[in-house]
Amino acid sequence: MLSHDQVWEAIDKLAAHNGLSPSGLARRSGLDPTTFNKSKRHAPDGRPRWPSTESISKILRATSTQIQDFFTSSDRAGGAKALAVPLLGEAHAGFDMMSSGSDAALLPKPSRIVNFPDQRYDPLYALTVVGESMQPLYRDGDVLFIAPNADTEDGDRVVVKLTNNDLAVKILRSRAGGTFAFHAVNPEHPDVAFDAADVEWVARIVYATQ
Repeated sequence: MLSHDQVWEAIDKLAAHNGLSPSGLARRSGLDPTTFNKSKRHAPDGRPRWPSTESISKILRATSTQIQDFFTSSDRAGGAKALAVPLLGEAHAGFDMMSSGSDAALLPKPSRIVNFPDQRYDPLYALTVVGESMQPLYRDGDVLFIAPNADTEDGDRVVVKLTNNDLAVKILRSRAGGTFAFHAVNPEHPDVAFDAADVEWVARIVYATQ
């Protein structure tokens, strides 16, 4: 018999396997984003709350998951091995979010690993969108997958890291005359440009869970 904890753990694992937060999984499935919040898992008096069979049905359909696979950690990409992707931190619109703490590190130590079915890009890294600062392109809870080795072109959505360790999500506008120019993802943020010497790397966003 399945326990309350096992059911909720299976939902969390399904979300992580698809590169989603529990709220992102709910949105993708057409549910209220708070459906799988931890605060919804117990009543105020401590009694356990169970997800409805309808919500489970919707997340299985949205992720193309068979019911027999729901409570397992097996790969769900048509038998192909999924790519293990480090979830490295949080993504914001401005250059004020985090430092790597090491010149040798691409990004901070991963908080957890998510699985990604597409193995064309390796290495691949993930960042979780926090807040509403990147709307209308990205929403709170979306996960951005970035490929440092993928070719970038003008107009690509990218994550850019400066030599001072500032990191942000932008749209690459141009690279000319030793300068990188970026459009803001959110129109409330200004466009910016940097000398190439001040840019440590630019990584293309190859996929985003939305």
